[in-house]
This record gives sequence, C-alpha cells and structure tokens, in this order.
Amino acid sequence: MLVGVLGSCASQGTTGTLQTRTDPQSTYLELRDQWVTKDRDLSFDAEVVLNAKEKALDKQLVLLRDSMITQYRDQHFFPPARYFFQSQEHIEQTQLFKILRSMPKGGILHLHGAASGDAEWVIDQVVGDPHAYVYWTESNRTFTKGQIRFFAENEVPSGFQSAYYLDAQVTNFQDSLKSLLTFDANIDRDSVDIWREFEMVFNRLYGFVSYQPMFKKYFLRAFKNLVDDGIQHVEIRGIFNQLYDLKQSQGYYNRDSTVVYFQEVAEAMQEIEPAFTLKVIFTDLRFKNVEQINERLVAAFQLRQRYPNFVTGFDLVAEEDAGHSTLYFLDTWMKLDSLENVYGVEMPLYLHNGESDWVGVENMYDAVLLNSKRIGHGFNLFRFPHLIEEVKARNICLEINPISNQILGFIRDLRLHPASTYLRRGVPCVISSDDPLIFNYKGLSYDFWEVFLAWELDLTALKKLTLNSLMYSALNEDEKKKALVYFNDNWQKFVDQALVELSP
Repeated sequence: MLVGVLGSCASQGTTGTLQTRTDPQSTYLELRDQWVTKDRDLSFDAEVVLNAKEKALDKQLVLLRDSMITQYRDQHFFPPARYFFQSQEHIEQTQLFKILRSMPKGGILHLHGAASGDAEWVIDQVVGDPHAYVYWTESNRTFTKGQIRFFAENEVPSGFQSAYYLDAQVTNFQDSLKSLLTFDANIDRDSVDIWREFEMVFNRLYGFVSYQPMFKKYFLRAFKNLVDDGIQHVEIRGIFNQLYDLKQSQGYYNRDSTVVYFQEVAEAMQEIEPAFTLKVIFTDLRFKNVEQINERLVAAFQLRQRYPNFVTGFDLVAEEDAGHSTLYFLDTWMKLDSLENVYGVEMPLYLHNGESDWVGVENMYDAVLLNSKRIGHGFNLFRFPHLIEEVKARNICLEINPISNQILGFIRDLRLHPASTYLRRGVPCVISSDDPLIFNYKGLSYDFWEVFLAWELDLTALKKLTLNSLMYSALNEDEKKKALVYFNDNWQKFVDQALVELSP
C-alpha cells in the first residue's frame, strides 16, 4: 500500500512532489524532505537570513537546547510543562537564562501599568512613607486585605494601619504583604479562582500606583528593570485620570497630567538609556456599559489629538469571560470613523481578545473584523481556521504572554501552547509578560527561556520575535529606523558575547 501511495505521489510532478521513480525508501525520504521544507517556508521567520557569526551561535544554541531537553527527558522533569513557580529558581540557575538575559529584546508591547513594576520596591516605599497605610484586617465589600493607600493623618479609614507601624509590630510583615501582591505556587487553582485573586491584587496596588507623588517614581523603577533586561521600547496600557494626593481626591488630576507624567518619565529614562522609547495605549475596563465606553473613546481621541505620537491607541481590558463581549460595544466601534473626522486623527485598536475559556472565545472574530493593529493574547485563535488566514492577510500581530497564560490557567504544558503553531503557520507574534509584578519576575527573559525550550526555537526565531517587537510597535517610521539601528548594533554585540560564553 505504501509503495502504491508513493508511486502515485511521485507521478504528480506539477504539484511539486516527486517526478522520478526510485526505490520506495528513497522516494519516501525525498517526499518527506519536501514537506519539511514547505512547512519551514511557511514559518513566521522564513525570510530571516543569519550571517556567519549568527549561524555559529545558532549551532551552539541548538546544541545547548537539545542537550537540555535530553537531560530533562532523562530526569522526567521539563520546566515548561510545570507551573512556572515550581521552576523559577531552576531557570535562573541555567546557562541559557544567563545568555537570554543579555539578549536584546527590542520592545515589550503588552504590559499593564499597575502590574509593570517591582513588588519589593513597592513595599520598601510603603514602609518608608509616613502617609502610607495598609488595610490589615479581613477583606470585605469595601476594602481588601493588603490594600495600599496614602492618607493625611486625620483621614485614615477604619482598618487601615500605618505601614511603618505594621513593619515594626507584625512579624514578617513585608513577606506577608508581598504574598498578597504577588502569586506563588499556592495560587495553582482553576482560572476562575485565579482571576478573582488577580483582581484583588490590582485592588491592593491601585492606591499605590495612582498616588501622584509615587506615580513617576513607580514607572521609572519599572522601566529601569525592563532596560536592564535588554528592552529598549515599552508600550503600556494605561487608565487615565485616576491620580490623587493627600489634598486632592481621585480624579483631581486630569488626563493630560497623566500623559505629561509619562512623558517626563520617558525623558528621565532617556538620560539613562538614550534609545529608550515609550508609547501609551488608552485603556478602560470591559465591565463598563456602552455609554461609559463611548465617553472614554471620545476622551482617548481628545488626548491623541493633543499627543498624537504618544497616545497611540485604544483598548478594553479585564477578564473576557466575566466582562462584556467585544461585540457588545459595536455601537462604540461604529463611531470610530466619525470621531476620526471630528478630531483629525486615527484611533488604532489594540484589543485584548482571545484570553478566554468560555464566552469570550468568539471575541476573536471582532478583533479581526475591527482590524485591531495587534491582538492582546489571541490565545483562542487556534479554534478558527479562517481567522488564522485573515490575521495573516491583514498582518495583525499577536501579543503572546506564555507565562501569564500558564499562571492564569489557560494552558499548563507550554509545549502545547497554540502560539507554537501560530509561528509555524506564519502568524506574526511577539513575546510579552503581561503583569510581571504580580507574577513576581522582571523583564522578558523568563518568557523567552520557556518558549525557546518548549517550542524548540533557534536563533532565527529569537531574532524574528525581537525584530517583530519593533516592527509591529506603534513607533512611527523614523522612530523605527532609529530603533532598529540601535537594536542591530546591540544584537551583534550579543552574538559576539554569546559565542564566547558558549565556546567549547
């Protein structure tokens, strides 16, 4: 039977299969090679050509990758198939992690402002500020245990205690507070419970990040951590008009103030790293009603009109399965064209869609139909074969967050993550971290480590992923050119350094 099939294939020369009959084994192997080549030509990184040094490094990295996989198989232990918090310390001790830490990563395109920073730094600031208070009784409908807020001395609500006092009086207070701000192995539950905990952490952080005297310091620290991990460009999802101080309540500072503060942080970062760039995506919550989101969209247009090269687009966030569908806001999306005429600027969409177990799955249709510039997560795209082709045809990039997807319960074994298939089918993708403060890590090196092994990537794939993070960014064409010059220079330095580290 096999010989007959091979013979039939061999006669179909016009389809690119075998044109000459040989012995069955040679025929089989030749046809197999053709199919492997065709799949390789469909891959997202097919057009990347490595230079001689890159090829040498690629060979060493693949040897390292394969030797690690072999060792893990022998030990019946494969970190990307285990919960991240069970493997984090091990990852940090590997040679591969050290190499990936030094790799230029281009940009991070999927990052939530309130969870972009450093939990230990936050706690240091809290215990050192006389106006910082923490709610330190059991959670209720009004407040959450561990919730941070700044108050004037005579305005402290019941249940909030001075962080300085708690640090002095409560054994291991800082560790206890950190456990409320970050996840660890104990959070390993189903995704519904995890989302509940996830939202509670945001409640705890909200009063810290939105405190006006801390706002710029928080983001300066967060962006320094990213630069230290080889990231030069940041696009952050930001909710505007939420700042307060000891004299002014939430909302006193207008939306322009938030933009100006972000611009000042970017300028301060450029003193540290001249190539650093920052864009902000105007974000609101999908729990709100249509009228509220219509108002937020108008506000986003007004901000983009005033800051067209800084406020770069619009998105709705929060748990898809619990919030409104993207289609629910169809009235909002239908206003885009008329608002663009009114304000004289476009409003690109960067929609959070496809991070779902249930009802939010079909949001993928709307993200693609609305021609979202990028899609946040896109995890569920694998369910829709036509949409995969539409995403490719429209050149829409998926913001893949592998560790986040694992922690929040969408996938356990990262070898089975659908993005592995997306890459091989030519779907544009980038790697991001989503909420690194809550997940208790910094930068992107952990995510790259996991997918390098889980998806059996090579240097070509790593280079394409990092280049995509600049090419699919909201940088304008001149900014992209400058960013790529800086990236390419650092990339070659990385190649030289990594070759030395991996030399036999």
